[in-house]
Amino acid sequence: MKIARIALACLALTMVAGTARATRPRAERPRVVLAVDGVAEPRNLPALIAERLGYFRDSGLIVTLVDAPADPSVSQLVADGRADGIVAYYHHTFMSQVDEGSVTRAVLLMGVTPGQRLMVAARLRDSVHAVADLKGRTIITGGPNSGKTTATNWAFLHAGLSIRDYKPLPVLARDAAAKALREGGADAIMAHEPDASFYQSSGIAFELADLETPEGTRAAIGTLYPATALYLPAAYIDSHPREVKALSQALLKALRFIESHDAATIVAALPAKTGGADRTAFIRQIHLEKRMFAGDGHIDSAAAAAELRAMTALNPAYARVRLGDTYTNAFVDGRP
Repeated sequence: MKIARIALACLALTMVAGTARATRPRAERPRVVLAVDGVAEPRNLPALIAERLGYFRDSGLIVTLVDAPADPSVSQLVADGRADGIVAYYHHTFMSQVDEGSVTRAVLLMGVTPGQRLMVAARLRDSVHAVADLKGRTIITGGPNSGKTTATNWAFLHAGLSIRDYKPLPVLARDAAAKALREGGADAIMAHEPDASFYQSSGIAFELADLETPEGTRAAIGTLYPATALYLPAAYIDSHPREVKALSQALLKALRFIESHDAATIVAALPAKTGGADRTAFIRQIHLEKRMFAGDGHIDSAAAAAELRAMTALNPAYARVRLGDTYTNAFVDGRP
């Protein structure tokens, strides 16, 4: 009888313990908000792929992508606490230090080219054969710190010229840019797809420099171009190493998916409205632009230093940038 009472007591304790385990809330996955400089833009494709294919979730995170192509900017969203990290071009880490007085650090490089082509007006085909031949010409680039301006400046420096050897024009709508190229208002344009192909197929311009492919980029600027990156405030990286490692590994999986699948398969993984109504044209665009994601996630020190030189040529204040604070390859290597 005593043995039976002991057995019943043990059973009761077991049931209570089991109930406690059943009612205890499961550990919630860490939540991370990433501000993206244009979620649907092909230059940010790995972030959208990682979200759509569940790579963030598989890494143990709940990730929200916030579209921030203009106002508020990606840096504003991080500064006021609405975002934890940023997906944008790597050179924004230079701008963070100089323009905002904060240290942000890239932990993964996605784009190794700017995904652009330097197109020259067809009327100049007989006189322009190299970047050096554009000296004194007018080129449609963009804002002072835009990727197009940085790429153009870098190409001029690599050709032995000064960034003041051409006249920059702000970005124009495609039809306005085409008119300027035809009529002499502009001599060249640094263009993304599908605009670059439009200028070429319509006979308005020809390609002078290919900064879409790794091979063409090396020829145009002497090295690869650190473009789309995941970067975060240094303080967040130090206090959330597990989350940062998980983000990096998820985006590495996205890079491998992009490299190993054709454009049609990649587009099929995206939201139906991404890229507009012309799905065939968007597939062609992704086929061309996926080549910018040919890297392995690492940031090359020589390429980073060369990009900083191109930025400093435009604004000497960037000479104050501590390059070593702008990136780390530790998370790509899985070290933290």
